[in-house]
This record gives sequence, C-alpha cells and structure tokens, in this order.
Amino acid sequence: MKILITGGSGLLGSALTKKLLINNIEVVHLTRSKSSKNDVKNYLWNWEKNEIDENCFIGVTHIVHLAGAGIAEKAWTQKRKELIVKSRVLTTRLMHSKINELNLPISAFIAASAVGIYGAQTSEKVFKEEDEPFEDFLGNCCMQWENSVNKFETMSRVVKLRLGVILDKNHGALPRIANMVKNGIGSPLGNGQQYMPWIHIDDAVNIFFNSIVNEKIFGTFNAVSSDYITNSELTKKIGEVFNKKIWLPNVPSFVLKFLYGEMSDTILKGVKVSNEKLKAIDLKLKYEKIEEALSEIYS
Repeated sequence: MKILITGGSGLLGSALTKKLLINNIEVVHLTRSKSSKNDVKNYLWNWEKNEIDENCFIGVTHIVHLAGAGIAEKAWTQKRKELIVKSRVLTTRLMHSKINELNLPISAFIAASAVGIYGAQTSEKVFKEEDEPFEDFLGNCCMQWENSVNKFETMSRVVKLRLGVILDKNHGALPRIANMVKNGIGSPLGNGQQYMPWIHIDDAVNIFFNSIVNEKIFGTFNAVSSDYITNSELTKKIGEVFNKKIWLPNVPSFVLKFLYGEMSDTILKGVKVSNEKLKAIDLKLKYEKIEEALSEIYS
C-alpha cells in the first residue's frame, strides 16, 4: 500500500501522514512547493498550468485528495471565490486525466468535501447525505468539487467525506476563539444560534485512515460529531475550560458583514448535520460531545 496525499502539509494532511507512517504505510505528497514539514517525498504540480510530475503516481495504490484554497482565510472577492472552486475542481480533474492517460490502477480515491454543501443557512432540519446541495456559493462549490471526484468511480473505489469544523489546539477555528476567550474578549457571533458541525482532529484522521484500509467503505459520509452545538454554546463551553465568564455582548452581524462581506455568512449561519450513515458502517467516534473534545484538547 502506498498513499499519495494532496494538501499533505495542512492540518489534516499532516496528522494523517503521521498516522500512516506510524502504521508503516508509505506516503508521498503532491505539493506546490518542495518544502515540507513532513518527512516524506514531495512531487510538484501546478494545476493552474495543468502541470504534474507523473513520477508521483509510481507504485501508488490510494489517493487522498485534501488540496484546496482556504475557505475562511481571506475575503471573498470574485477572484478569491474562483480560486476556492478551481483549486478543488481543477486539481481533481488534472489527476483524473493524468491517471486515465497513464492507465494507472488505483484502488481508492478518498476526497475531502465539506458540510458547506448544505449551505450557509440556519435551520433546525438535520441534514443527511442524500439532501440536495444548497443554492449558494459554498453549496455550489462543494457540488462541483464532489462531481469532479465522481469521475473516479469508473476506475476505483470512491469515498467523499463531508467535514465539519476540525477542532485542533493549534490550528483552525478553535485557537482563534479560545484566544479571545482567554483574553476576556470572547463572545458569541451574531445571534449565536447558528449550529457549528464539528469533529475532533483525531476522529477526522481515523475516518480517513479507515477509508483507506477498509475496502468495504465507499460513498459519501458526513464526518461530524453527534453533538448539535450552537456558536453561543461553544463559546460558553470554551469559557468553562479556561474558567472565564463570557460577559461581552454578542458581536453584531453587521460588524462581521462589514469586515468579511459575503464570507460572513459562513460564520453567522450553520446547520445540524447527521452522522448516522457514518455510524451505520461502525465508524465509531472517540469524541462525541464537545466537553470530551475540549477536555482532551486542553488537558
């Protein structure tokens, strides 16, 4: 078994690489720059120029596709939105066309997707994998992303994992919120009633790992915990961890809209997402409740 990972230097890619190496599984990365914090062989590609080092595929049995420009890193200008979509869709198409051209045998193609497919909306409905993509930027982006992954179904087993917010001590959304709370300036965003589907980094890694090694796993899964928690509840739970009272009023929606424009919808809105399909294939999560996840992260 040999795994090729795109986006391997990111939070999830790095953690997954470590788990694979610990289990004596060979890993290589497909990257835009030679430097890597992970001690694995790197191969270069430039999807904008349709260039890829074909040597990256030598001996590869499984591909894990995590590459994509950060959703919440910068304001959504038209140019940024195009980059967010193209960095996911065109990378997938490039790999598919190259593997097809070289007639390479691939056992599985495992791709990240996101619960953003259900849209930037706030609803009491519990969304499942069979629900239609929402008609907004994120919904359409995820739909195009997954459609490009579907092309691999004619040549290999395909797994699409719709990730919630990944909780990790040092990276992503959690340290940003935690630092505000620790400094006594944390407060819920907007009305605070938007749901935040989440997953502990260890559980996310475990789901990807099992999707690689278990040949019976295929299809689309929501990779989230069972805990339906709102932004307001999460902020309070983090406050409890640091023994800090949340005393400031909520950050008004108009402030976030002024600062982040259209992207603020991803912060101010959120839905409940079911993980029943994941549980049905006996993929048990270690951290089901937010208290358990925060306890482990800040132990």
